[in-house]
Amino acid sequence: MYIHIITIFPELFDSFFSTSLLAKAQEKWILKVDFCNPRQFCTDKHQQIDDEIYWWWVWMLIKAQPIIDAVESIIKNNNLKNSDFKIIFPSPAKEVFNQKLSYTFSKQEHLIFVCWRYEWIDYRRELYIQKHYPEQFEKISLWQFILLWWEVATMTMIESISRLIPWVIKESESWQNESYSLKENMQNLEEPNYTRPEIVEWFSVPEILLTWNSEEIEMRRKENTKTI
Repeated sequence: MYIHIITIFPELFDSFFSTSLLAKAQEKWILKVDFCNPRQFCTDKHQQIDDEIYWWWVWMLIKAQPIIDAVESIIKNNNLKNSDFKIIFPSPAKEVFNQKLSYTFSKQEHLIFVCWRYEWIDYRRELYIQKHYPEQFEKISLWQFILLWWEVATMTMIESISRLIPWVIKESESWQNESYSLKENMQNLEEPNYTRPEIVEWFSVPEILLTWNSEEIEMRRKENTKTI
């Protein structure tokens, strides 16, 4: 999978992509990440990315044209066809990110994430993308709260999506049998699990787990899987 991130602060992703399984996925070429700073498409001397909002001068707004140009440059430079990619705007929205969306996006070849700051982005960037890429445009919220910087939401979505890509996690069972399983129509939570020692603060590992009886343990697992 190719992940393209439009952000004015690409350095925020340094440790996120350079550690743990995401770093290994890039080393194995399972995952490829690149960044596009929309400031490079600002034509003024200081590459000003924001400006005052019409009739509301308290907050600043990111300009539409640099975002439009950034999206178009990624599409052009990678010779993308409309079926190849999704353009994802993490933002306040009716559609809330979930495991089903994560699974859908994990099947995509290219994902373009647009991160923003300040009050938002000039709405004309949305009008443009909806006009030219209506099937690719995705505006998704994490939930009903607001962030200072939406790179955090982008990281959250990438973390969830990338772990579903084959071989990012070596043991496929670890993501096939878990909370919000697609097999259970996302209506389940994972059962309680335990490790050594057998007793912690007077709480003991359930006796059945010490029997190594696979049939009974599997039955227990199903019985203890919580329904949302």
